[in-house]
Amino acid sequence: MSNVENGSVRIGLDALNIQDSNHLKYALLNCEDPLKSISEFQEENSISLPSLKPALNLLDLHGIKRLDFHASIADELKDHLIKKVEELSASIKLKESSPTYEEDCGKLEDLLEKSFPLIFNSRLTPLILLIMKSLPNVNQNYLDFIQSNEKLYSIAPIELKRQIWTNNPNVFMNELQPLFDKFTQYFDEILTSSDLNASGISFFTALNHVNIDMPILKENLLLSNTVYTYLFKSNKKQIPVVNEICKLIGTSSSLYQLTVKTLTDLFIKSHNWFYATLKSLIVNKFHESLSHENLLNLIGSADVPTELILKFGNLVHICLKERKIEAKRAKELESIMESKKFERILPEAAFLLADPFVVDMLARNSLSLLNKCVQNELLPRNCTELIFVLRLLSVSLLSRDIINSQTNKEPKIDSALITEYLPNLAYFITDFYEKLYDDSVGTLSNQAQSITSTLLSSSTGMITSPAAGNVAPNSSKTTSPPIVLKISTKKLEILSSVKSLIGENEVCSALFLYLVIGCFELNDWVNLKALLPSIKYPTNNSVYFEKLFIYQFLIILLEKSVIEQFKHDWFVQLIFDDFLLVIMRIKDEQAQLQENYQKSDLSSEMLYEQTYKLMEKIFPNYLSLNNFNRLVEIVKPKKHHANTLQIAYSKLKSKLDSVNEMQF
Repeated sequence: MSNVENGSVRIGLDALNIQDSNHLKYALLNCEDPLKSISEFQEENSISLPSLKPALNLLDLHGIKRLDFHASIADELKDHLIKKVEELSASIKLKESSPTYEEDCGKLEDLLEKSFPLIFNSRLTPLILLIMKSLPNVNQNYLDFIQSNEKLYSIAPIELKRQIWTNNPNVFMNELQPLFDKFTQYFDEILTSSDLNASGISFFTALNHVNIDMPILKENLLLSNTVYTYLFKSNKKQIPVVNEICKLIGTSSSLYQLTVKTLTDLFIKSHNWFYATLKSLIVNKFHESLSHENLLNLIGSADVPTELILKFGNLVHICLKERKIEAKRAKELESIMESKKFERILPEAAFLLADPFVVDMLARNSLSLLNKCVQNELLPRNCTELIFVLRLLSVSLLSRDIINSQTNKEPKIDSALITEYLPNLAYFITDFYEKLYDDSVGTLSNQAQSITSTLLSSSTGMITSPAAGNVAPNSSKTTSPPIVLKISTKKLEILSSVKSLIGENEVCSALFLYLVIGCFELNDWVNLKALLPSIKYPTNNSVYFEKLFIYQFLIILLEKSVIEQFKHDWFVQLIFDDFLLVIMRIKDEQAQLQENYQKSDLSSEMLYEQTYKLMEKIFPNYLSLNNFNRLVEIVKPKKHHANTLQIAYSKLKSKLDSVNEMQF
């Protein structure tokens, strides 16, 4: 008799036609001789083994309870049964290669049907769950019963839960969503944290150009030095999240497809590009842990050439690890993109390229290749490597539109980008080289003068240091005149042409942002003064790029070669008056009107907090008292700001008060 009736599962000894305590209670209530009823109950329900009866009397004489005896027998039989179940499970895992596959499955199914009514027996629960774990397809009624009971579900093996999730996607999503949130919040907290050192790392790490000579700089100017610290270096905080997600998926193709679909939907809905990072990490984890055949079975679907997308993703991963796209890798990627099958995997490829670390690599490599064009006096349109990297960058920046529309047509690169924008952008790189050459000539001239001074001093019998050779006794050290940065008329004209495209074209905007970052990395203050106030974020991806740029902007301001510039009024005005304060005013207006504001945006309060933290770090060692005093009055919190911001401002102002007290 089956213990499943009308879709419901019968539980307890009664489901197995075995008398339980209720039967004994009924017998005692309706009998004349209770001892006789108890004896009859024992006789009917005891172990049917003739040789055991004499031994029971002996056990009674030794004071051993029947309950303890039966429990020991049950444990012994359970251990033997577990070993047998494990043997059958090992045979079932071999599937087609096992000649007894169907027979072994049948044995476990019969055993499950006979034992499942005792699922709440604490001694038998592990055995029953082991049987269910070993079966490739458990009866749906049993699965529903396990899911409906919170205690049983919590202790169920992951293999059994996967069968539950396959038919109940909502339950699976309840397991996944907290892990997704933990992953994305980790990066979001770094990008928007008011403590500029909260992360302890900069996952977009810039080159250190201090003391780099001219030949080396020619090879490395603006070359991508993005360190994917999250995956390749010591920062492993979030890797356990990826491992846990992969563990939940196992080798279930349906769960993998559900995970990818959910990540894709979240990416489109939330505009959070780190969902693409998570998807890439999941694929890479399976690539490392599964054989190629099993990987194809896991990722494959009827309408996607799985081999092609795996090859494409693996090449992108290698390029990311190497931080650049070598010529060999570029040819392999291009051959995939030129194939007719690529149209079918374009949305999947776009999701792989949407990873922020990939975007960063592509943007920096584009500027690196543009630099090579400058060095080799080559027009950008004639550099095939540059054109190809721009194709990849275009797909990555337009990935949300590609995925949302499920188009199979690769977006075309605007001709104006190649023929007008890049040559104008190259002008700023050329201008930097001219400045670098003038500085190097000036340095050599100063060194020559110092050497001559030393030689002349030595001829009189007095050897003095080059630094002291030109300083007269008792003369006070003169301070250098203030720096005056002049932007030429030609540069302003070129900048006007460049500004017409940024903001409208995604690729142009992204390259412009990275050129500004490059100005910081190379200490190119003239170009920085020209470019920084003209920043416009890509229209379709403004939320992500604003957070990304402000993050890199604030981190790089604390670099030693950059933070020194806060001693100059022109730099303070550029960073605060011409940029940060402008953004803060716009954010305040949006917050008051509640227009164009999303929860994921870089809020007004976040920007105020980050600005306060920056001011604390640069005052008084770098920022003058006059500038600090002026800025403190400007960055006062507004009425709509939270109390926490008011407290942060009070802390900032107290620093000013303490300095004033020291002076008096």
